[in-house]
Amino acid sequence: MSDEKAAASAGPVAPAPIAADAAGGAGALPDYAAMGAAVRTDAERWPTLSPLGLDALTRWRQTPHAPIWVHECGDLLTAEDHEVLGRRRAELLEPARAGRGGADRDGDDPPAWVEALVDRCRRHTTFFGRLGATSFDQLPMISRADLVRDVAAFVPRDQPLDRVVQGTSSGSSGAALVIPLDPVEISTELLLLERLLADVGVDWPHDPDRVGLLSVVDQRQAFTYASVLTIRDDQRMARVNLDPAAWCVPGDRESFLAAARPQVVTGSALSLLALARLDVRLDPLALVSGAVDLTPAARVELEQRWQTTVLDLWGLKETGPLAVSTDGGPHVVVPRRVHLEVVDGGGRALPDGECGELVATVDGNPLLPLLRYRTGDTGSLTWVGDRRAIVGLEGRAPVSFRAADGRLVPSVDLTQQLQHHGARSWSVHQGRDGTVVARVLGGQPAVLREALCTLLGDAVCVETVPTPADLGPGKPRRFSSALDGAG
Repeated sequence: MSDEKAAASAGPVAPAPIAADAAGGAGALPDYAAMGAAVRTDAERWPTLSPLGLDALTRWRQTPHAPIWVHECGDLLTAEDHEVLGRRRAELLEPARAGRGGADRDGDDPPAWVEALVDRCRRHTTFFGRLGATSFDQLPMISRADLVRDVAAFVPRDQPLDRVVQGTSSGSSGAALVIPLDPVEISTELLLLERLLADVGVDWPHDPDRVGLLSVVDQRQAFTYASVLTIRDDQRMARVNLDPAAWCVPGDRESFLAAARPQVVTGSALSLLALARLDVRLDPLALVSGAVDLTPAARVELEQRWQTTVLDLWGLKETGPLAVSTDGGPHVVVPRRVHLEVVDGGGRALPDGECGELVATVDGNPLLPLLRYRTGDTGSLTWVGDRRAIVGLEGRAPVSFRAADGRLVPSVDLTQQLQHHGARSWSVHQGRDGTVVARVLGGQPAVLREALCTLLGDAVCVETVPTPADLGPGKPRRFSSALDGAG
């Protein structure tokens, strides 16, 4: 993975799902060597980093008790980018400061920006140009499979490609996807997080004595790196893996976290819970959960452990943030260009209050505008004040598997192995007796079984299927477990 691919996680909210082991060993993805793809210089990673910021970065990389850093990446922001982001910060934060929490009211009919986006995509992208549709209601819905098949067909031809950042997404069904991202849009998501915190009365000041943003994962293999956020006056940030094998000696993990005192911590529900169960004091201003569902019980545990704000942010890597729940209630659409629909199994639009699949139209990432994109997640639409909101959001549930030696193994570890060894889609279930059955499309059964046995032990059976339909109708739930405390 090059710097460009990893840089997408150097600022915004969601943790990157594809990763690699620093030290190798059993189960490691063999095509990644720690630091082997870090091809940029520091000057290229942070074009606007000050001399003081560079000195702080150098010391941050060498901080005592640090984890095993396996990658390096920066925000790529130029002076011109900072001017653009300065204007965006003012636009985003002004409504919060004025007490106006909502974006423009967005009803059933698409707002004006949607029709303008349709026209732009028709004129400048291969995919929508082929369709010939001239209005939103003429468009078919698209899915992740369309992007996997030919993501380049969705990239507007009028966009320069010399600064494309390649993000990766494992998704909740189908193959891994490489997503073209824009450095300015990546940092705009950080500004959006500032706005979401301001909406609930949380001030996020620049504090040089604390790490501004800490992204945590808890899995066997993961990218970890130390970085700085030039948009926040060169404040420190990092991505760390809570797995004990990602640290040099026992105790380093807790010592590092206590010294970092992160202001905002992001991660999946599972990784945030793993952090909460460590014997360490952090005093975070807020936690941001993404990637998988945050259950009510998990929210209560996090709120009680840290006595702080917990945001449940819903979105996809390809769409960016879409909606947020600040209190366990409805997920309110975030203040950016997002238009949501709900459809039934046949693609028919459903009225407010009826549950169906959520379909998103977004105009944020200039390199990947999306029209009528099927998210695979379900819910119903309503209003919270003047803001569109989702009730009963059901997305990607966190699932862990119990290995033969009693360890809990997060499903992301299985995703990495299955994808690496050629599986295109799958459904994995662990029964009450601990036996794991993986039904897989693509790949060699013997190789896949060996990879999964490395993680879980010998009680693994791999069955191949000829078509995606054999995995079941609709969006397959790829991971499930009948063991208490494992799923």
